[in-house]
Amino acid sequence: MDRKNHPRGTRNSRRERNNHIFSKKIAFVSILSILLIFICGGVYATYAMQHKQDKLNEVEDERQYKQKEVTLLEKIRKSQKLEDLESSEVEKTDGNVQTLIYEPVATDVVPQFQAIKTELTTLIETSKKNSFKEVPIKIVGHMKINKISDQVVGYLPAIDTYTWEQEKGDWSEKTELGKNTVFVNQKTKQPLTLQDIFSNEANMLAVQQVVQQQLLDENSDGNTIIDDVLNLPNLSLDKTAFTYYPDKIKLGLPDNSTGKNEITLSYKDIAGYVNPEFVDFSSIKDALPEPLDPNKKYISLTFDDGPNPETTPRLLDILKEKGVKATFFMLGQNVVKHEALVKRVAEEGHEVASHSYSHPQLTGVDAQRVKDEVQNTDKAIYHAIGKIPTDFRPPYGAVNKDVAAIIRKPIIQWSVDSQDWQSHNAQAIIKRIDDTAYNDTIVLMHDIHPETVDSVSTVIDHLRSDGYEILPSKELLGRKAKPLHMYYGSKDERPVQ
Repeated sequence: MDRKNHPRGTRNSRRERNNHIFSKKIAFVSILSILLIFICGGVYATYAMQHKQDKLNEVEDERQYKQKEVTLLEKIRKSQKLEDLESSEVEKTDGNVQTLIYEPVATDVVPQFQAIKTELTTLIETSKKNSFKEVPIKIVGHMKINKISDQVVGYLPAIDTYTWEQEKGDWSEKTELGKNTVFVNQKTKQPLTLQDIFSNEANMLAVQQVVQQQLLDENSDGNTIIDDVLNLPNLSLDKTAFTYYPDKIKLGLPDNSTGKNEITLSYKDIAGYVNPEFVDFSSIKDALPEPLDPNKKYISLTFDDGPNPETTPRLLDILKEKGVKATFFMLGQNVVKHEALVKRVAEEGHEVASHSYSHPQLTGVDAQRVKDEVQNTDKAIYHAIGKIPTDFRPPYGAVNKDVAAIIRKPIIQWSVDSQDWQSHNAQAIIKRIDDTAYNDTIVLMHDIHPETVDSVSTVIDHLRSDGYEILPSKELLGRKAKPLHMYYGSKDERPVQ
């Protein structure tokens, strides 16, 4: 009986085990389902929270952007209202790019306005083309005002490009300026002219001397172009093309054979000939010597007709011993024979100037002879020291308007004549200067006479004991003597008639 019942018991046990296993599976699946529900719920909740935070961040970013945009536009418009030039706003929006253009209300106050506007339009279009249009961009086009002095204002096109930087949460800024500035005379409301800058033709001729020297200095061998340089046609106030800068000027040159059609000069190199009201004063303030002290007495010693190999070296020794600088008005025919002596004069700090080539009375010869006398001396001195003489003393002091126009140099006359050419006596020379010297005068002497050289040491001692400070003529005249004018002292300047 036990054997017969055993199979049934076995079947029951299996059923129980299967039921138990099934129950465990059900429990496991239930737990797993619950876990999955919790996980999915957690993920969903996290996603929902993150999504909500992203939405909040987007809202905050948008709020911050709007706030910064409003602030930027207020800043731009306030800045434009503060400009001296009243302007009106033209706004355009193309996708993410907003353009604000500011134009003068009265366009006639800005000379060459259309040219500035055209360049401004080009700048704006180039900025649009080169900008990344997926982010907000604001382009502000306007005229930048550059005040050089009370008399000069410059107008140039400018654009400010503002790009929204999402990571920084703010605008980045870049400014671009146009290439062309219109500089305006505030009195006339017209573009600057050379007349404004240099005032007169005499100053323009003085500038031409600087141009000529610079052309020679920039050439590897100035002697190859010296004739072309000396024959450079005159620069003129009304026909010379130029480009103005606050601290320099670019001048177009007349047709010439030097290979140069323009040249740039720093105002500090022509400081004595520019109108300081029309340049950046900082560019010239240290270029001119200090004005002469009104409480002191000044005098200049000048020597004509040399150099002479017998007398000039002895004179140079005396001047060196006394610590005096003088001006030597040399004859070209003597320069070519004694170049080493000319070089010594220059190296020892004296001024080398021109006294013509062969000492004719220039008012009694034809124009070509005057030109030859001047240019041949210029070439001789340049060959000796590498510099063209800037000052000229006409033989016998004879000059008129036509001759001065050919010479194209300041005419340095004299106000005290030592009469050494007449007396040939050292004591007479000393007495003559003692009796006739006065403040702010130029003394005429000749370094070709032994008696003159004999007198110089005592002349210097007497002048100093009388309170004089001895200067070369260029220093006495403040380094601003100009062609077509003649000078007897720093306060005695006369147009050549």
